[in-house]
Amino acid sequence: MTSSSESVSEREVAKEAEAPGWFPAVFLFGVVALVFRFGGVWSWWALLWAPAFAIAVGISVYEWRLVARNRWRMSGGEWVLLAVAHAGCAASLAVILDFLHY
Repeated sequence: MTSSSESVSEREVAKEAEAPGWFPAVFLFGVVALVFRFGGVWSWWALLWAPAFAIAVGISVYEWRLVARNRWRMSGGEWVLLAVAHAGCAASLAVILDFLHY
């Protein structure tokens, strides 16, 4: 009886460990936006924003995989962070492609 309850709790812990979390992507897109605001897009500032943007996109792809695996079960706060992360990504792309000027 204890082994089955332990395996259930282990599965719950593993599921919580793999739950989607959009805060790192939001943070990195925020860093990219700050670099765009106070620096430039196509100067040596690209050494700062390009890796942060690439990592944030990678984190977003990974988080989408977790969302699909968890069958879209997220708290309300995570949905807000998801929207903010995607708005940050869209704004960053608009600045990079010269559609939006800071």
